[in-house]
Formats: sequence, C-alpha cells, structure tokens
Amino acid sequence: MLAGVALLCSRAQAQAQPGPLPAAAPPVPPAPPAPPVAAESPPAPAPTAAAGATVPAPTAAAGAAVPAPTAAAPAPTAAAGAAVPTPTAAAPEPAPAAPPKRPAELEIDQYLAKAYENDTETRSRAVKQQNRMLADRVEHVLGNFVDIGGYFRAGYGRDSRGGALAAFAAPGAAAKYRLGNEAENYGELIFGKSVYLPGAFRVSEDLRPDGTPSGPIARVQIRVSAFSPYATLANGSTTSFGLPEAWASIGNVSAALPGAKFWAGRRFYRRHDIHILDFFYWDMSGGGGGIEDLQVGPAKLAFAWIGFGSTSGLGNVPAPDPQNAAGFSKSTYDLRVYELPLLGGNIEAGVSLATLRSGFDQSNRTAPTTSGVGINLVHTVPGFINADGVNKLSVQYGTGPAKTFTAGFETVNLQEGNFIRSVQKGSWRLRVTEHFIASLGEHFSLSPVVVFQATDQADGTGRQYWYSAGVRPTAHFNRYFSLAADGGVDYVRDTGAKTGAALGKLTLAPQVAVGNRFDSRPVIRAFATAAWWGEDFRGQVGGLDYVNSVFGFNAGMQMEAWW
Repeated sequence: MLAGVALLCSRAQAQAQPGPLPAAAPPVPPAPPAPPVAAESPPAPAPTAAAGATVPAPTAAAGAAVPAPTAAAPAPTAAAGAAVPTPTAAAPEPAPAAPPKRPAELEIDQYLAKAYENDTETRSRAVKQQNRMLADRVEHVLGNFVDIGGYFRAGYGRDSRGGALAAFAAPGAAAKYRLGNEAENYGELIFGKSVYLPGAFRVSEDLRPDGTPSGPIARVQIRVSAFSPYATLANGSTTSFGLPEAWASIGNVSAALPGAKFWAGRRFYRRHDIHILDFFYWDMSGGGGGIEDLQVGPAKLAFAWIGFGSTSGLGNVPAPDPQNAAGFSKSTYDLRVYELPLLGGNIEAGVSLATLRSGFDQSNRTAPTTSGVGINLVHTVPGFINADGVNKLSVQYGTGPAKTFTAGFETVNLQEGNFIRSVQKGSWRLRVTEHFIASLGEHFSLSPVVVFQATDQADGTGRQYWYSAGVRPTAHFNRYFSLAADGGVDYVRDTGAKTGAALGKLTLAPQVAVGNRFDSRPVIRAFATAAWWGEDFRGQVGGLDYVNSVFGFNAGMQMEAWW
C-alpha cells in the first residue's frame, strides 16, 4: 500500500514539474528546522499549499532531475506535526511593471460590441447601464453563439364599467401617456450574432496597433414580435406575430474606411423615442440598405434607402371603398450625421427625401404621386444630472410624405373606414420635443416631457395643433419597492373642424423592481388610472364603455422587462 502511495505522489509531482529545472536557477537552501508543536496539531498541507510560492524539489541540484519521494520521507517543507510557514516566509514575486495586454479575443469582442451598439433608443441605453445577467447566462448556455435581447410587457386591466381596459388617448395626438394605459400584451425577442470572419468565425491575433481587427466584421440580427389585445385575450387567434427585423451588416472591408459598415434587410434604423409616451418621433424603420459609421472628422455619416409597402382603399376619391384596395409604396433616401460633439452633448442631424406612389385599384384608379423633404435635429446630453440620465431635444420639419418623420404612411379615418392618406403637395408638419430621464439620488427619479406639433394637410381642412406636457416621478422607498405616478395633458385644436379639447390622465402604480433606478427592469406593478376629457372628444375616447362619458377609470396589473 505504501508503495502505491509513493507511486501516486511520484506521478503527481512529475505532472506538476514535467521537465528539469532551468539550468540558471540557484541552488535551493535547506529548509530551517521546524519548532516542536503539540501532538494534536493538524498535519501540514501538501507542498503546493504554500501561499504564492512554488515548491522546489527537496534536494535536487540545479538542472538535476527531481527524484520521487519515498513512503518513509515526509513532505520537504513540513514534517508531520510541523507548523506551516506563514506567507511572509517566502519572498513574494516582483509585480510586473505594467499589466499584461488583454488577449486579442477580448479586444475584438469589445470592438464588435461597440461597432454594433444601439445608443439612440431608451431601452437600449437602459440595457447598457444595467447588469445583463439574464442575457449573459442564456448566451453562455448557447455557447456564446448568439446575443439575446428582448422586451416584454404583459398583464391585464379592466375599466370601471366591467369591460376590458381601453386606452385613454386624445384624438389627433400622436401618442399617449403609457403607464397604466396600455391595452395589450406585447413582446420582442432579438437574436443576433457579431462575427470576425478570419479563422472560421473565430478570433485570430490579427490586430491593428490600435487594437481593432484588421479583417472584416459582420452581424446578423433577427427580431420577432407578438401582439395580443386585452379585449380579445381569450381568443388566441387574435394574437399577431411579426418579423420587424431581419438584417445583416458587413464592415471593416476597406482600409481607407475602417469603421464603415454596409447593411441590407429590414431593421429598426436609428430610432429616437420618448419612453413615457412610447413615442418614436424619428423612426426610419423599414426594408432597404445603406452604409453607416463613415468617419467624417469628429462625427459619423450614414446614408440609406428605405422602402415601405402596404395596401389600402383610395381615400382621395369621392366614394372611397376600403375593400377596393390598391398597392402603396414609399421610398425614403436618408442622409444623416451623428455623434457630432456640441454644447455639452452630441448632435444627430438628418435630411430625408421621400416619395409616395400607389398602384391601381379594381376601378383603374390611382392616388397622386407626391414627394417631400424632412429635416431632423436631435441634441442628446448623456449623463444628464446623474451617470445614467439622458436629455434629448428634437426639432423636426417635413413636407409631403416626409412629414411623418418615419419610413411609413400617414393614415386618415373617414366614415367609410381607415385609409392611407393621399398626401397633398404643400402639406407640412413642425414638431418640437424636449424630455429627460434622471435619478435624483437613491430615492427619487423622474422623466418630464413637453411636445408641440403643428400640421397643415393642404387639403382645405385647416391646421391641427397638438400640445402635450407630462411627467412620471417615482419615489423609491428602498432598493426594490417604489411608487410611480404618471400624469399628463394632451390638448388638440383643429381649425378646420373648429374643435379644441384636452384630455388629462393620472396613474398611480406601486411597484417592485430589481433596482432603484428609473429604468430598473424587470418590474411588477399594480395600477389605477383616471382620465377626463372635453366635450369635443365625447364618444371618441375609452371605447364603447365610455362612449357617452367624459370621465373614465381603469385598473390592473402589469409586468415589464427588457434585457
């Protein structure tokens, strides 16, 4: 048995020191004798247990092979019952003059993450600030093969009349205050992969002096969505699924333009939003392609062609028929410059040229072809008030089909149904927004917003004005429990219809979340929402349960998560 133990010890030491010691190593001095200790002292650890020290061979001279220990011989540094030397007994190794360079794989991973970072949307900024524990865990399980992201909100609400929750929104307003005012379950799952092409989609050591990869990079991303209204929650067939994103990008293919990336497919293209309104005020999402991240001095440049298509009855004919539909297409050429430092933040400015066309319906009729120009300016101040705060000011002006400030269509509700609006020449829209998100210490956060919009359709129906102001303050009692309030007023005036009315909305929502920041997610909340509106909006707010009212009330519960 003792011989077997000796053989195992010999093999273990041979694995730890597979070859002879370096010839230049100095002779090892003999260990000092250990002082006697009490018999009940525990046995000393194996030679490798000394803190930070490499255990030399017992008596081997420099360059000599290490002999295997015999069964009768104790461990070289501590006989049975001997005291273990303290860590200070061994001379520590000298600290390196500088930290070692990170592996090329980490350098390239960080470069890819920065190259395809989405930094314009509220949710994306929040995810960047938060711990991606869930996404990192899923990616680890999948062998780090795909990036996982997502957004979900789900729950249920009902109104005071017994029906399912119907959102309170002002007719003519482009958005509503969302907390406790969302009448659907909605979710998105994002699957993406950024790759560095040399070496069969794995990393090589081929780096430039600045740490960026010299070979091409690429990304493929798919986003699937699901939408289920509260009013038809029991009917699974009313749940709709979509594919809002499926695109690919290839970059770093030109030494003269190392950061430039080419892309094609369908994607959410550099969207800007106001979170408490769920309002994407600059959203050129659609199908097409382009080039982005061209470095121009301190800023970057992007150019894209984006298309959008649908079918609709012609709303410009004397007797519109929603069943007699024609095909519509909209093409937008979008040129923008971004990350331009200015006034304590950065500027994103863009010019878009949009053209709207329609095909023929069954009566051989078509809508007029129109074109327009849009000008967009967004000033962003990151780190506003606190490290994770952000402030955004936007000014937009557009004519013709470009006045939507999106790649999509503008619709109109007529007595016969809902139609794509046949845009008139000379129509225009002006919009100004201001909002910020900030945490004021550990116990309070808020997000206020102000919006002004003026529209002239140039079709003899007059002008329409939309004014909106609101705020969502949140009191954080501790790290997990909070109380959020969400209040806002929308006022819409239509000079053609000679109407003007306001809608006010107030929500209280006790919450439990995983943090005490404004955008800590996931969050679980209960809510109670009250709304009131003017006489000119009677019959147009709150669905059938409030068709004869100017006041409504909803309550329910909801979860919201993003990662």
